[in-house]
Amino acid sequence: MSSSISLDLMELDGKVRPVEIVDEILRQNPDMPYPVPLEELATAVGIQQIGELVTEGFEGMLMTNPEKSQGVIMVKANANPQRRRFTIGHELGHYLLPWHRQLSFSCSSESIKDSGTDSKSAKGVEMEAEANTFASELLMPSAVFKKLQRNAGEPDIEQVVKFSAHFDASVEATARRFMNLSDYPVAFVFSLNDTVRYWTKGPEFPYLLSIKNGQQLPKQSSARGSGQGIGEMEELDGYIWLSDARGPGLPDKILEQTLHQQDGYKVTMLYVEEMPDEDEDEDDE
Repeated sequence: MSSSISLDLMELDGKVRPVEIVDEILRQNPDMPYPVPLEELATAVGIQQIGELVTEGFEGMLMTNPEKSQGVIMVKANANPQRRRFTIGHELGHYLLPWHRQLSFSCSSESIKDSGTDSKSAKGVEMEAEANTFASELLMPSAVFKKLQRNAGEPDIEQVVKFSAHFDASVEATARRFMNLSDYPVAFVFSLNDTVRYWTKGPEFPYLLSIKNGQQLPKQSSARGSGQGIGEMEELDGYIWLSDARGPGLPDKILEQTLHQQDGYKVTMLYVEEMPDEDEDEDDE
């Protein structure tokens, strides 16, 4: 069976940002199937082997020749398939981003994630973050993702689950992508056994949440307690989740919906359907 990916690597010259490189790959492959066939793409850009390695704290590695015309990627053995895909995407980022000039990269699990790194140098932090951005863009391209969102209409957490399957990405990575690309004001709370792991909000969501990492989920929230699968969309008073410490006046209501995962993990989407009228806020002052 012939590869479905074809690339003229010369056309990648001059492309320096993750989104530019991915856009060029997609331009040359307008019928790109999803999930993206990463192994085929890796072969097309000169990766000769994707192998596995068992080492403490190790997640992924790239080794290349000086010209970056050939390379080898190693990934953590027995990693779950979606984590493995993100790691390969991350190492392809190091390979294709032109200013990542090292001959080898050895990346820890703390380095390969959607935000933040623990790398020791400022340059290392920037490269790891950029490789993560590349992986997210490659696995879930912005233009393709936003088209799915717009076709789906108002947000709900079932869309996140469907998009996760469509792109073969973890629910957590998909939720973050969903939030960052949404035209709606949405935020996500990730919890374990009713304790907040962390929360994050999209660019259209102007509020701060009143919860902190390590705290219990709000008592009034339907996210608390046991459940299965995708819960109903619930309407709560805005103050239950939101902080009025700074920013715009709080909305009267906020919508929440929770995905119950395995072993006590949950993802809760928060969505503000009706934003307060700014003119009314000014009149009240």
